[in-house]
Amino acid sequence: MKELFILVGFAEIVLVIFMQWQYYLKKIIVTFAISSLLIGLLLFIQGGLQNNTSLIVLAALTLAVRFFFIPYFMLSHLGKVYKEKNPKQVISTGASIVISLLLVILAYVIYRLTLYRYISVEAGSVPIAIILQGIFLVISRNNAFVQLIGYMIMENSLFFMAGYMFPDLPFIVEAGVLLDLLGLVMISGVVMKLREGSVSEVIDEFDEFRG
Repeated sequence: MKELFILVGFAEIVLVIFMQWQYYLKKIIVTFAISSLLIGLLLFIQGGLQNNTSLIVLAALTLAVRFFFIPYFMLSHLGKVYKEKNPKQVISTGASIVISLLLVILAYVIYRLTLYRYISVEAGSVPIAIILQGIFLVISRNNAFVQLIGYMIMENSLFFMAGYMFPDLPFIVEAGVLLDLLGLVMISGVVMKLREGSVSEVIDEFDEFRG
């Protein structure tokens, strides 16, 4: 199971870096769906091997909401014009990739200096690296929808950490439900604003979150 955890964790980091490299919102959303699929399958396998109902429920939530519903909802409501629009980048693509790799190293240093002395889990820095990648995705793009995806990547990393490092925590399912509800509310709010007019009329209002 440890090897599978490392493999999925490496794939998650690569997928987020791929999002930093991408220009088109549609491809970023699809990449997020693939990322959620990998985490959902990992949680399902972990729950099945350990006969842990909480992990199986969390896996079902991840697959249903983050792999299917949220990406489908976003793609079906954004419209062709917005899906093909290039999200603005605060930082250039090359610099973003370099910073993303440095964040992986920073996550390893943070884990070794803090949690490792209490939780000696190999590759335990991977969830921290994914959290940092999600935060960086939020601040490196002036686009509300990409920022939403960055937020959900951070949530995925928490599921990833809980499933592998803390599988017996009793509140992980409740936390998963709460985080999914928050994500749906945020996305619904943006989409409802879009519905007030055509995409071309309100597109500039969603360059980035305000406040």
